[in-house]
Amino acid sequence: MLSSREGRCVLPAKERTLRGALTGAAGGLFSGLTGVGGGAVMVPMLVGLLRLSQHRAHGTSLAIIVFVASAAAVPYALAGNIDWPLAGMLAAGAALGVYAGARAMQRIPARQLRVLFGLFLLATSIRLLIG
Repeated sequence: MLSSREGRCVLPAKERTLRGALTGAAGGLFSGLTGVGGGAVMVPMLVGLLRLSQHRAHGTSLAIIVFVASAAAVPYALAGNIDWPLAGMLAAGAALGVYAGARAMQRIPARQLRVLFGLFLLATSIRLLIG
């Protein structure tokens, strides 16, 4: 069950642990394979499997990015597949953008946030398929 007031998952601890580990593994796998960031996989799984509210799912996904990205960046760095000067510039811009986006997300109702997220994923998919 879900406590809609707080948006917290209230599954039994063992089930929550298993679902959380599976969600993390799936998000990490796709993040490492595709570079999309696990959010595209994790947010729907956090909402569907772990029954988090849309806002809590987005926040939780963002909270683990530093760990996921660090783990994925190591093999890429060892293979020489990171443009460090560009990564620094992207990080500076991304930090500003993610702060603004996270503040704006707090004002968007859950249903609209879900629709916007779905449209973003759809547009990204179409763009990748068309090239």
